[in-house]
Amino acid sequence: MPSRAKPRQRISDGQLLTGHVAEWAELLTALDDRSGLTVIVADPLSGASLLLASALKEARVSHLLVDARTCADARDLALLIADAAIESASPAALPWWQGFGPSAGAVALRIMRQLRDAGIETQALRAGKGPGGVLLSRALDLAATLAAAPVLLAIDHLGVMVANTRERAALEILDSLRAGWQRHPELGLLLVDHRDGHISQGLSDATHPLYRAGSRVVVTRPSAERMVQDLAITKPLVKVPIPMLRAAADLAAGVPALTWQVIDLAGHEGDPAARTVEGWQRLRHENATAVRQQWDALRRLHPAAQTLVSSISLGLPPHSAPAASKTVDDGLNRLRDVGLTWQPRPRTWAIADPLLASFAREHTPPWARRRTSSAQRRASRGATDTLGV
Repeated sequence: MPSRAKPRQRISDGQLLTGHVAEWAELLTALDDRSGLTVIVADPLSGASLLLASALKEARVSHLLVDARTCADARDLALLIADAAIESASPAALPWWQGFGPSAGAVALRIMRQLRDAGIETQALRAGKGPGGVLLSRALDLAATLAAAPVLLAIDHLGVMVANTRERAALEILDSLRAGWQRHPELGLLLVDHRDGHISQGLSDATHPLYRAGSRVVVTRPSAERMVQDLAITKPLVKVPIPMLRAAADLAAGVPALTWQVIDLAGHEGDPAARTVEGWQRLRHENATAVRQQWDALRRLHPAAQTLVSSISLGLPPHSAPAASKTVDDGLNRLRDVGLTWQPRPRTWAIADPLLASFAREHTPPWARRRTSSAQRRASRGATDTLGV
């Protein structure tokens, strides 16, 4: 999907924590353990990535942080982890390791000697050749060997990656990860998954490689009320009127980054509610091209994707869409796997991106317009109204 306009300013710590004070404390507690396996179960666009990166710095944990969205399979993930470990051990050695630069001299010799003494074969890993599972196991061995102290390997967006990988290959990745940290007590794992994802569900599935392997930390998308409540703690760092924060969070459906962008784009004079709406409209205007491209790309994601996004955006049940039940189920699963839809409550679907949802409501297909109008008429007549009365 196309990228969005970047925020005008870097999100400050106060903004980062507003709506996530409880999760922040829980995450820091989990990082203090520095061993075993922790799964962050994150709502889409909840701000979990920023929260994780900041928590790793705050906890002063020796860590490697990688983003699995750049990976297509186990081989890519192995190379990403190995590159991060080499860069952490010696940034000057990374070009040499990747084959883009000259030998790093004594540093390269030291790294190769250290890995050779540990029995780690590196040629295939440097070249990216060989079975993905084998390379991933070697990358974990490399990361544990090069670490000067116990190290935490944090893999962001791993849940999205495995959700878009064939089941057998996904299980191989997770099995390799578990086996790696079991071989190396000094290597901790932190994996980021989405709600109802393959990783978090595996913790309670007796047939899964991660069964009872670790604990969960849940990062939810904060409600407007939650953000207002947390403002009592973060207020010294955040200067924003409470009515404006509540209105911006409502318009942005609780997405922290979009909430602060709306406030940043709001006018400086007049009624806070009117200024917030102005900021929301400016944000929509800035992202109009990207949202249009995202909408058009839905057709290639799944045949029913646009139909389902329209239904959910209008508050219609997904299975009311003009498509076969199996097609609807497949489309919902596909949209969830790529992070476009989610279930904030059981049997309830929502569009993850409020900008896309807003676009879909304004570009309602004819069938949805008729069903929405019909539902509104029935509601206005009352539940006891019947045909012909």
